[in-house]
Amino acid sequence: MAQHDLSEDDYLHVGDRDNYDGYSQAERDALEYCEKYATDHLAIDQAFMDRMVDHYGDELMVDMTLSIGCWIAFGRINQVMDVSVSCPLRMKGPEEALEAMEGNGQSEDDILAMRSARFA
Repeated sequence: MAQHDLSEDDYLHVGDRDNYDGYSQAERDALEYCEKYATDHLAIDQAFMDRMVDHYGDELMVDMTLSIGCWIAFGRINQVMDVSVSCPLRMKGPEEALEAMEGNGQSEDDILAMRSARFA
């Protein structure tokens, strides 16, 4: 997170964007865009898109829109295919990641199977 100039507080307040002083208006709008895109895409009107383009420009808006769409699609694919994904953010190394996954009822064999799964 630090490499992208994000603090722990920035991460922790994603769900409370309007009451957190650490975000700029452009960042609040980007978070709102992500939420609307995922949960109520018909609520994205031209005035909102104009404001987003003012913040980010046309090219970045295309990139952002495609990225959000891909992450939504990946989440739905995982849900449909019943793929369990564990992605702890505060791991110091592979041993801690393995411990966390095993703590969620996954064995090393399950983890290796997920890595090597191929769908026909």
